[in-house]
Amino acid sequence: MPQLIPFSILPPRTLQSAAERIRGTSGFAAAIMPSLKENLMQAGYDFAPREYAGMALVAALTNAFFSFVLVAALGLGLRINMLPAAAGVAILFAAATFFTILIYPRVVAKRRARKLEHNIIPALQQMLIQLKSGVPLFNAMASLSYDYDEVSEEFRKLTKKINSGTSELDALSEATLSNPSPQFRKVLWQISNALKVGSNLASVLDIQIRDLTRERIDQIRQYGQELSPWTMLYMMAAVIVPSLGVAMLTVLVGFLNTTVPKTALLAVLAGLLGFQVFFMNFVSTRRPAV
Repeated sequence: MPQLIPFSILPPRTLQSAAERIRGTSGFAAAIMPSLKENLMQAGYDFAPREYAGMALVAALTNAFFSFVLVAALGLGLRINMLPAAAGVAILFAAATFFTILIYPRVVAKRRARKLEHNIIPALQQMLIQLKSGVPLFNAMASLSYDYDEVSEEFRKLTKKINSGTSELDALSEATLSNPSPQFRKVLWQISNALKVGSNLASVLDIQIRDLTRERIDQIRQYGQELSPWTMLYMMAAVIVPSLGVAMLTVLVGFLNTTVPKTALLAVLAGLLGFQVFFMNFVSTRRPAV
């Protein structure tokens, strides 16, 4: 997985090298977000919390410096004293960059969780069939290393650790900590418990698949119930209000014996396009993984 640092204009190696020089300060920056270590692990990032926080701090200071120079240069070109405004813009850029970079691993982890939950049920069904057929657990997990996208990647890493000498229990425990999906963590935890107490893995997995299926059905039902008010909001904001607003504006300017400015119509069109893009993105993020 590419380990991107958002909103950084510096190359990753330069950013990482500069972060090493402020290791003491970056420890304070990492303390601002105690969950950073867990977020980095679940996002698949190899950075330590202090190192990543240092990179965020360097990127924030760099963006602040360049934004200050740009605004100050603009004021110099216009012959206006814009140093206070440049300082304010620099502070805003620094704060926005710093906190955005710190929050970014959590966003990546949630994105990974959605991808994992998309294929977890069919993958576990395949594992269940193999376990019932007498296939060992390791071979069953190795067979899931393909065809299931992010789920396959997780099982590929899991079987690789076991091949390198790690016990199945330790490998499952490590995978549980680094997995961002609560559903996947629950499955791995149940498999680990079954191995510890010697329970029937097939029975445990069958129960987990039933629970996940029931939970998925509940999510779909809840999503369908949520769509009704969101659809009403969309109709109001994207259809009724713009239509009535433009009609009333046309009547109003008719009484005032003037014309509707083209910029107003363009602003309405731009607002509608922006709202529709926002609404479609919002609805897609609410849709359960099926």
